[in-house]
Amino acid sequence: MKKSIGDNMIPKGWSFEKGLELIKEAGFDGVELWLGETPWFQMKTTDREVRDLRRRVENAGLVVSNVSNSLDPEFPLSARDPKVRAQGMQVIERQIEVATLLNTDAILIVAAYVTEEVPYNEVYRRYVDGLKVLAEKAARANVKVGCENCNSEQRFLISPREFWQFLNEVDSPYVGIHLDVGNIHDTGFAEQWIEMHGPRITRIHLKDVMKKRGRCGHESVYTNLFLGDNNWPAIRAALVKIGYDGWLIAEMEARYSYAADQQFYDTAVAMDRLISGKL
Repeated sequence: MKKSIGDNMIPKGWSFEKGLELIKEAGFDGVELWLGETPWFQMKTTDREVRDLRRRVENAGLVVSNVSNSLDPEFPLSARDPKVRAQGMQVIERQIEVATLLNTDAILIVAAYVTEEVPYNEVYRRYVDGLKVLAEKAARANVKVGCENCNSEQRFLISPREFWQFLNEVDSPYVGIHLDVGNIHDTGFAEQWIEMHGPRITRIHLKDVMKKRGRCGHESVYTNLFLGDNNWPAIRAALVKIGYDGWLIAEMEARYSYAADQQFYDTAVAMDRLISGKL
């Protein structure tokens, strides 16, 4: 398994190059690029500039593990407004395009949200319909669309069986699950999700959770690896059982009040322990 971390965790005020240098020095193999999240990677970023990002990543001795985006909440495929849905499609289509330019075969989306105004059945139908269209574009580009399981935040696809049935209905080898082991804290057990979805997992996000905490500020449920309640031996056993040998991508909140770069080193070491099984 290979280690990656998001460029959205690069400390504020740092340049892309300085961040890449830290990622490499800390021991990571790749970087997850976040479209819309950082000043160097926006919807207006040209193809030439995207190729330059790839060059800078490779010059740092890294590769791009996958392309995520921070724009889905603003332009979800589940929105009632067709103009908003069209914008959401444009964002994901751009992800697919830049993935090929960056020489990676996977993107992450979180493009459906159940709300008080937009109920589950509406969201489900629009998400499936949108993904069927995107699956064709992804197939042509040989890029897999990983739908992240943001279970509680989305109020959607809460159980592993729901997600399995949803992927069955989309019915494309180019649409799978970008599985986040931290997001399952109040809706099940990560190791069970891993075993159920197996080959449909496109990438895996790693973070730990403190299940009795809330969701914001310094009391957020999310924390660094091995500091929370995830059953890491069981998670690793599930990864071994399904033969997962792909990217593990660190995704947690930047919490260090001092020496922000230390979080990268600590995270990389923890990931090494997980991969080696020395738990």
